[in-house]
Amino acid sequence: MTTRWRRVVAAMLASLVAASLAGCTTSSSGSRHKLYNSTDALVLDSTDIVVGTVQGSGVDGDATVATVEVENTPTNPSLGSNVDADAGTIEVGDVIEVRQQIDEKLATGTQYLLYLTPTMLSGDAADQYYITGAEAGMYARDGDVFRRVVRDSGDTLPETISISE
Repeated sequence: MTTRWRRVVAAMLASLVAASLAGCTTSSSGSRHKLYNSTDALVLDSTDIVVGTVQGSGVDGDATVATVEVENTPTNPSLGSNVDADAGTIEVGDVIEVRQQIDEKLATGTQYLLYLTPTMLSGDAADQYYITGAEAGMYARDGDVFRRVVRDSGDTLPETISISE
């Protein structure tokens, strides 16, 4: 086998190994079956994007549920394309509940940019939302930008996002 072909085969094997490991990656808050490589990918898997301030939180079984007052709802034409639910249902002024089962919780009094999907659970939790990709879709206000809350999640997302308000 020529050196060129060895390099091609080695590159293909490295890609296959990386792809198989990506599905098993463990982040600071547990494992996920999907890692995100762009905000466009987050948009496709989210029904809503909100900017809101956490008003408080409580515990529901093994989950923390944060109450968030929505101050802005950025839109994107691709919103929810990969989700079997209605996109863009949250409006400015709504107070929503965000359910989390990860280590990094939403902090009371902090403003966040959140990519969200409905929980699809039953009972009271049916009206709640999950953050897309657990911690992937969670950015906290830092001056004029929103900064990723969990940087070691395995996702390759921008560290900061600016939103026109």
